[in-house]
Formats: sequence, C-alpha cells, structure tokens
Amino acid sequence: MKFMNRDKLEQLTREIGQDNIPTLLGIFTGELVTYQTQLSKGDLAEKMTYMKEICHALKSSAASFGAESLCEFAIDIDAQVKGGKLQEDQSKVDRMLENLSETHTCYLEFLESIK
Repeated sequence: MKFMNRDKLEQLTREIGQDNIPTLLGIFTGELVTYQTQLSKGDLAEKMTYMKEICHALKSSAASFGAESLCEFAIDIDAQVKGGKLQEDQSKVDRMLENLSETHTCYLEFLESIK
C-alpha cells in the first residue's frame, strides 16, 4: 500500500515552493488527527455519517498531497455513498482509522526529514 507518492509531493513543492511545504503539510497532518479523533467517537451511525463527510473532503486533499491509499479509499467510500450502497460497517471505519494513522505517521516522518 502506498501512503505517500513522493513524485506528487515533489511536483507540489515545485508549484508552491519549498518554504510553503512544511506549513501545508502541517495543516494536512492536523486534519488527519482531527478526522481520527472524530471517527473514534459516538456510535456506528455517527461514525458512518462523519466518514461520509470526511471522505468527500479527503478525495481532494489526499490527492493534492499524494496520499494515494487514503485518496483511493476516500474515493471508494464516496462512490458508495453516491450510489446508495454504503452500509454501516465498523470494519470500514476501522480501515479508515488505520489508513489515517498510517498516512499521518508517514507524513510526519517526511516533515521531520525536510527540516
């Protein structure tokens, strides 16, 4: 599973400048933590409602930062939502939490490496 596409990050760096990457990645990793916190609260119905919301947002932000696995999962969930096929399933919430955590760790390590 590819959590970070370095080519995409290098492209983004060229587009926005090296000095801006730490700030933007800091915002992105902060969002990942917020999503993890929210998906860990409430009953399954509440978690599924929140997951629908974050998947819609993650399709764009994860793609922008090259978070491929997270982006693919978000696109899949969003397609299920739009097709009326998403069912309450704790395993999907667990997969999202794992994906968020792995992506967060990967990007924090990257941030440390460019300091």
